[in-house]
Amino acid sequence: MRNGKFGCALWGCGWVASGHINAYLKHPECEFIGLGSRSKESVQKKIAEFGLHDTTVYDSFEALLNDERVDIVSICTPNDLHAKEAMLAAKAGKQIFLEKPAAIDLATLDELVSVIDSYHTKTMMGLVLRFNPLSIMQKRLISNGELGEIYLANVDYWFGRERGSWMKEGKRAGGAFVLGGCHSVDLATFLLGSKIAAVRGEALQVGSWYDYPAVETAQVRFENGAKGVFSCSLAGCVPYTANTHIIGEKGTILNDRFYLERFKGQQDFFTVDTGSKKSGDVYCHPFPAMVAYFIECLKQDKDSGHNVASAVNSHKACFAICESAANGGDWITLS
Repeated sequence: MRNGKFGCALWGCGWVASGHINAYLKHPECEFIGLGSRSKESVQKKIAEFGLHDTTVYDSFEALLNDERVDIVSICTPNDLHAKEAMLAAKAGKQIFLEKPAAIDLATLDELVSVIDSYHTKTMMGLVLRFNPLSIMQKRLISNGELGEIYLANVDYWFGRERGSWMKEGKRAGGAFVLGGCHSVDLATFLLGSKIAAVRGEALQVGSWYDYPAVETAQVRFENGAKGVFSCSLAGCVPYTANTHIIGEKGTILNDRFYLERFKGQQDFFTVDTGSKKSGDVYCHPFPAMVAYFIECLKQDKDSGHNVASAVNSHKACFAICESAANGGDWITLS
């Protein structure tokens, strides 16, 4: 930290990186130090987009980690590199804003968690749905008991588009739920305040664009007794859609529509406009709020409540859905 500001840098200059850079530049207590990527072209595009002509450009991740001005590093590289790079950043004494997923397999996730614990690294996971105003309202209602006991929690992540490069490869993306649907799986555990206990999955290969099934579905059991049905589709003629449907003894949530016992005589759902944008565009995601929250945690020398550890269960559920689907749809109990 220099002159009252946290030094921030970014590694990996793909699509989502713009959300991170924009958030750092907007925060008065952040100084954007530099950026780098395996692709020089992608670096130049970000420099042009944000006018970062005087910003340090790193030719390697090691160079970024050796920069003593950097306090926080955003890791926005392909999925299969996240964990390895996060472990290197932790060992270098950096705090980490890590794009989802934290890892693409269980063994690597466990290793990452161990390293983060050993080096007392503070982390922030890029699970943007937790910070949507609508999600915050839903969480508050559920936490305050407005829905009573939760029976059913269904979530969907649908976003049909032809993702290019490494996202076409299952060995790098990790699978449909790992790549995109992890947002909705994580939101379900976050809203209910309950871990997922067991899952069974099914999958469907759609076309040849992805070398892995672009459609996955799952039945889910939560530790609190609730049941769930999850779906994820990376294919099809559908815009970005993240559905959240929760039924409880005293109320029901259908996305931004609410039906609550407390309002006697209510005949139908009422709708609340929280300003949450229904878009997959990174500029519509709440990255500024996430960076602001992480900075406040660092100022208080405490770890984020939205750290890697907080997302371990939802990651395990995504891995297990993929495994179950590949092995005939058997139930898998999460450890």
